[in-house]
Amino acid sequence: MTLLPATFIPSEFFPLDAMGQTEVVYVEVDGKEYTAFHRVQVRAGYKEAARAFELSIAAELGASATNAIFHAGAEVAVYATRDLLMRGYVDQKLPHLGAREATIRVVGRSKSADLIDSDADHETGYFENKTPQEIGAELAKEYGSTFETDQLLKKVESHTITPGNSIFRGVEILARRQGMTLTGTPEGNIKITKPNGERHAGGLIEGVNILVINADHNWSNRHSRYSIKGQRAVGRGSRRLHLVARADDKAVKRRRHKVIVNEDDADIDGLKAKVGNRRNRSAGEALKATASVQGFPDEAGKIWTPGRLIWTESPFCDIAQDMLVEAVDMSQGPEGSITLLSLVDPRAFGGKGAGGGKGNKSGSEWGQGDDEATDETPADELE
Repeated sequence: MTLLPATFIPSEFFPLDAMGQTEVVYVEVDGKEYTAFHRVQVRAGYKEAARAFELSIAAELGASATNAIFHAGAEVAVYATRDLLMRGYVDQKLPHLGAREATIRVVGRSKSADLIDSDADHETGYFENKTPQEIGAELAKEYGSTFETDQLLKKVESHTITPGNSIFRGVEILARRQGMTLTGTPEGNIKITKPNGERHAGGLIEGVNILVINADHNWSNRHSRYSIKGQRAVGRGSRRLHLVARADDKAVKRRRHKVIVNEDDADIDGLKAKVGNRRNRSAGEALKATASVQGFPDEAGKIWTPGRLIWTESPFCDIAQDMLVEAVDMSQGPEGSITLLSLVDPRAFGGKGAGGGKGNKSGSEWGQGDDEATDETPADELE
């Protein structure tokens, strides 16, 4: 299991005065602190309900003693100075002994992994007038992890857990219907959330603090028109049985139409919201980037956190706008502390991108307009 994407930064890239480690990273395993590792990596993704870690261990106490400390199932917490990066358990331990080397890799995930891997086990599997967070908390009440939220969620009138679904999957279905994202927290819980405009201090600037940057300008999944078709569960006539909503992406000048079939019961307002979100998400996901920076915190000393905005400016990569931090990969090893930020246009998560964010100056191809989706339902003779 490799946590970091394949963006390797050789140590000779850094000037000598930039090689110092600014964070004191240590691992707490079964209540004891451990610092004798060759490399530690922690990954947090906005769309990932569990954080992940990987250690490359130096067996300073001897291989047998180190193997005993990091046994499979051991409870682990990773800190950067006083900031908790993740709390969870060891999933795998991989000792390796060669003619001239002996290494021990330790891989694991945060406590919320138990909610992802465990099937829902509820007396009835049926819930009435509860929010997705309340349903999740009830399903998780005997686990060491739970569901939390910072949003005002709508109550679900009635819901039955599908047999065989994991606890996470049962909650994810309901949360995503409300436009939410499920993300892992440092403490090991799953937060039901969506971007709220919270920002990181400073910016990512080419030639200033960006060590390495890569961009992906990809229009292959972008369309000029999105149409969605659906129906209500009860009633008659096209206002019930043949609902159609449409959203256009005016930046795409060629004829590229996408038709979506809605599988859930929905009224026309729900379909308009869904097709508008689909257009915006496709436009947002067309602009991605990865940027490596020195250290784990931003300019204000806050650990890089998925879901926050950061101004990103790289003339070479044709980016000059707010980007949303989609994932954070923090690594400390011989080259010091490095953070690899996976960035995406905020529209991918319901925010404003190059066409709407204040001061955004990315290329004109990233604007799509802010037109609302329209009702394209055919006239009904029965109404």
